Amino acid sequence: MNQSPRETDGLVPHSTTPMLQPWEVYDRDLFDLEMVRVFARSWVWLGDTEDLQSPGDFITGQIGAQPVLVVRTADGEVKGFLNNCRHRASGVLFEPAGNCGSTMTCPYHNWTYDLHGRLVGLPDRVRMYPEGIEMGEYGLVPIRIELAWNKLVFGCLSHRAPSFREWIAPLAARYDRYGFDDYTRYYRELDQEYPINWKAFVENSNDDYHVRFVHRRLNDQRRSLDTIVRFEGRTCSGYKPHPESANPSGGRVDLDDEALRGHYADFIYPNLTPLPYSTILILVRADPIAPDRTRLFSRIYGRGRDADQQEADLINLELTNHEDTTMVTELMRNLRSPFCRVGPPTTWEGRAAHIMKLVRADVATPLASDEFYDLAPG
Repeated sequence: MNQSPRETDGLVPHSTTPMLQPWEVYDRDLFDLEMVRVFARSWVWLGDTEDLQSPGDFITGQIGAQPVLVVRTADGEVKGFLNNCRHRASGVLFEPAGNCGSTMTCPYHNWTYDLHGRLVGLPDRVRMYPEGIEMGEYGLVPIRIELAWNKLVFGCLSHRAPSFREWIAPLAARYDRYGFDDYTRYYRELDQEYPINWKAFVENSNDDYHVRFVHRRLNDQRRSLDTIVRFEGRTCSGYKPHPESANPSGGRVDLDDEALRGHYADFIYPNLTPLPYSTILILVRADPIAPDRTRLFSRIYGRGRDADQQEADLINLELTNHEDTTMVTELMRNLRSPFCRVGPPTTWEGRAAHIMKLVRADVATPLASDEFYDLAPG
């Protein structure tokens, strides 16, 4: 990566590296650009279909800085929209999940939309707009929605981005075999904010080098030195074989040998870390809030896991998240220094380097002039 000379150069020897640099962590202008050029054209995990069973059921979420909502219509469709009333800046739905009945109403001026996003109610319309208003032009703005494996809900603002299936192509066939539609959500989730940059957490999630040291308590549960690092397109994978004495299959015989003898630390660009096991799926999402603030939202899904097993899995994930965020918080302290310089990546940081290159490439590429225009027939 070529960088022009900086006035802080010289104190620390410079090494060519694709890894995250201090000037990419605290820059507000860069952060705002990432919300547009990275997140606005990416597929982002928003939730799951367990919250979308009946007409009027909804979930809300964020794609970068943009609030969005997903709702089940009376005819069974799942629709996604920007969570912005078309009149002013208010949202129309506010809880993480719930049921809104047959309409969604903005609390500011009571503009009301049906479940297809059409504007159907405008108080005192004749008096407020004596010259008339074309109701059909002010419906909620639709977004692309994908129900992956009839379970996980992904959304995308761009109409130029590839389909979700293309987006995750290197993982798709393997994920099809797990049968995620038979996994059910655990009884609680993890949701906390941390004083870290979203890219710093993403880099950590794709760093297979740190696992033996930051997560030492897990060393006897995997053969870390046999880790296999893979990255392609907008996905990454770090395969972790388990010891011969362990049996991570959970009794399954319908997965390939690799999946039955270990687990994967995967990544779906730009901010989702899935960890699929034979009977468990862990999802950890890094939601950017500010250059030095990130929300970490985690859910676990499983098949055949009783309450005690679920609690043990959640406690283990809490410890892992704590270990990671404590370490990344320490990195953030030092990355604040303009004199900090980072070194070259090891082979086990290959997927972290890959993701940083993707982020920079997106940031350097303006959106297409028709990025948000739906040109599909009909």
